[in-house]
Amino acid sequence: MAQSTREQLIDVARQLFARKGVDATTMGDIANASERGRRTVYTYFRNKKEVYAAVLQSESDALLARLEEIVDSEAPVKERLRDFLSVRLIRRREASSAVASLRALFKPDLRRMSRVRCLVRDRARALLHELLAEGVESGEFDSARCAMLEGFALDCMHAMDIAGADTDASGLAVSADAMLDFIISDICIDRSDGAKNKPARDAFSE
Repeated sequence: MAQSTREQLIDVARQLFARKGVDATTMGDIANASERGRRTVYTYFRNKKEVYAAVLQSESDALLARLEEIVDSEAPVKERLRDFLSVRLIRRREASSAVASLRALFKPDLRRMSRVRCLVRDRARALLHELLAEGVESGEFDSARCAMLEGFALDCMHAMDIAGADTDASGLAVSADAMLDFIISDICIDRSDGAKNKPARDAFSE
C-alpha cells in the first residue's frame, strides 16, 4: 500500500532527525528532502513540534506493533519472551524503523528517550504480563518468580535504554544475552522440583 503524503513526510522527518538531530532540522529541510514543498508540509503540520510529535507517535506505534507481533506468534513461550526482552533491551537483530532508528533519533537527548518510554510503557507491561501468564498457565514458568520479574523488568529495560543510549548495540550483545539467560532460567520451572511449581492464579490472577 502506498504511503500517504503525511506518512511520507513523517518518514522523511524521521530520517532527517536521526541524521542531523531534531534541533538542527528545519521545516525547510523536511520540505526539500520530501520534494513536496513547504506549502504541503505546512498543510499537514503547523510547525516542527507537530512533526516531531508525529514521528514520536509513529515510532512508538511501530515498536508496540513489533512487540505485539512477538506475543501473538506461534513460537514457544520461552522463545517469545526472549525475543520480547531482546527487542526492549537493545533492539538488535531488527530491521523495522521502530527498532533501527529510535536509538539514533534520541541518542543525544534523554528527555526525548523518556517520552518514548512513557508512550510504550503501559502497553509493553501488559504484553509482558500476557507472556508471563501464558508461561505460568502452561507450567513452564514459576508464578512467584514471574511476579517478581514483572515488578522490576520494565524498569531494568528503561535503565538499559539509558545505559545504551551512547553505546554501540554490538557492545551490549554479550552482557544482554547473559542477562536474558539469567532472567529466563530464573523463572523456568525446575522439573526435578515439583514443589517450586505454584498455581498460576496465586500471583497471576486476573
